[in-house]
Amino acid sequence: MKQPSDSNVIQEQLWEIGNLLSNAMKSLAQTSDSQTPQVLRELTQAASTLNKVKNAVSKQMQRHETQFEALVQIGSTINSSVGLKRVLSEVMDRLIRLMRAERGFLMLCESDGNLKVHVARGLDHVDLDEDQFAVSKTVVNRVVETGRLVLTTNAQEDPRFEAQFSVAAYHLLSILCVPLKIKDQLIGVIYVDNRAHTGVFQQENFELISAFANQAAIAIHNASLFDDLQASNEELEIAYQATLEGWVRALDLRDKETEGHTRRVTALTQTLARGMGLKEDEIVHITRGALLHDIGKMAIPDGILLKPGQLSDDERALIQKHPMYAYEMLSPIKFLHPALDIPYCHHEKWDGTGYPRGLKGEGIPFAARIFAVVDVWDALVSDRPYRKGIQPSEVKKNIRELSGSHFDPRIVDAFLSLDDLSTILRKLKAV
Repeated sequence: MKQPSDSNVIQEQLWEIGNLLSNAMKSLAQTSDSQTPQVLRELTQAASTLNKVKNAVSKQMQRHETQFEALVQIGSTINSSVGLKRVLSEVMDRLIRLMRAERGFLMLCESDGNLKVHVARGLDHVDLDEDQFAVSKTVVNRVVETGRLVLTTNAQEDPRFEAQFSVAAYHLLSILCVPLKIKDQLIGVIYVDNRAHTGVFQQENFELISAFANQAAIAIHNASLFDDLQASNEELEIAYQATLEGWVRALDLRDKETEGHTRRVTALTQTLARGMGLKEDEIVHITRGALLHDIGKMAIPDGILLKPGQLSDDERALIQKHPMYAYEMLSPIKFLHPALDIPYCHHEKWDGTGYPRGLKGEGIPFAARIFAVVDVWDALVSDRPYRKGIQPSEVKKNIRELSGSHFDPRIVDAFLSLDDLSTILRKLKAV
């Protein structure tokens, strides 16, 4: 069973005292003693005082609940994987709400040691421009130099700032400026103020604000690390993509007969995948797999791969090993594991007569089943040195006939139902 908190116990006791006073007043009202009126007046005054105490306790509890909630929320932000911009906004908004401030800004230390404003907020989460946000640099500099928070209930009468023009000129009353530190190293400051009221920030809030600032600094530090990691991942993605495209260009340069084939089938596979409802994060891996579908041919000797005449059975068997070679080349690269299905399985057939593993039906990865239709389409409609490309209408007929044997029937239907297939073909041939 949940135990009541001390504040709840105090509230209950105050309510009990109030009830006792009320009952006592009712009983006295029924007597005719000469002292009764005086006693009733005193009890009424006591009841009034008690109500004030109850209201004060209730407000104090609400403030504590708000403060506790703010600390809990900042704690949850620490453990979340969100970017720096969002974390800064959340920290600023929560401090303004927590301290009932009118305005606030958050500054972070740049690599050159200077402070830069990242968030400037007014009430109701409204962003402020530079003209609207004039602050006392004296207060900020004091926090930076000492590493300690500055709190004043009335800056206009605070002897620490009596000679500071900015405090008087901007009519600053309640000011709070808190350092943000990670392992005693300053990473920034948070500043909030109220120009309309004195006493908004109290000395009793020191521990609360210090706890909040410590939590906020950790959340900001973690968010910065998260952003740095994201940026590094993006750079790696770009480098990987450039490497993949370099491999494709190398293969095109080696096999002039199929030059441009990889780029065309990649684009058309993306179109078909989207048409079948695949999500963009899945299409990323399908794109990489399509780009690398023939990478295993890099292991095939020129004398066989570029042979102008008929291939012998042994030579054909060797070429049919290129999906295995692709798997052996790419599988050690963890980044490409989700993209392996197409290079490894695009020559498998729906009826199980394909290679290299003889997979059948839905045992063939979905990405490979999509790509197989596109690959055959492009091979047949494209010109080769030894033949002209076949008319698209004839190729459609051939693909329809191969539905259920070579190809997944559902994918054939989706491919042939692409309304703009002829337009796509013309665009891809121009690539």
